[in-house]
Amino acid sequence: MLHASKQDILKIIKIHSLLALSIALFTSCGNNNEILVNTNNDLQVENVEIKYGFTSINRENDSELFNSNLKTVFDGKYKNNLSTIFGENDFLIIYDDKFYYSFRHFIFTDFKSSSPKGHEYNFSLYKRNDTILCDVDIIGEEPMKFTRFMSEIKTAKNKLGNTPIEKAGTIYNMKEMEEEKE
Repeated sequence: MLHASKQDILKIIKIHSLLALSIALFTSCGNNNEILVNTNNDLQVENVEIKYGFTSINRENDSELFNSNLKTVFDGKYKNNLSTIFGENDFLIIYDDKFYYSFRHFIFTDFKSSSPKGHEYNFSLYKRNDTILCDVDIIGEEPMKFTRFMSEIKTAKNKLGNTPIEKAGTIYNMKEMEEEKE
């Protein structure tokens, strides 16, 4: 028969309580992200693919994006598997395996909360002449909003951060920091 003092039992209860609390906090720290995609001008949502992960800005050109280990989070519909992290969150938007746009969403709120709170990622793709544009509107702790032209995948070897290599310079966010001229 095992005998334990009242003090030992209280220590065990404290340890179990702390363990249960830690597990509850860890499992509840996942963020609730949502991806919404809208298309118009004869574009189809079924042809939109969005990949997520981390890509190096030290790559030779954008063609390396298509060989990376990015996870598909949207393929005609949201897969409910986007879990962002503090810091660099890279997205690659692909339309019909012909057009792409990549960008980085920085989440700096690790000084404000124990995990990213989750964001609503809104993507709208539409045609203008023979070009596809993408509106990105991120709602949440770290909002971001911009509109950019998508590049043809066949030109990815000549681009870095969606920009012609000779004009790329230093890229901080994989999207130009000033408004694109149309």
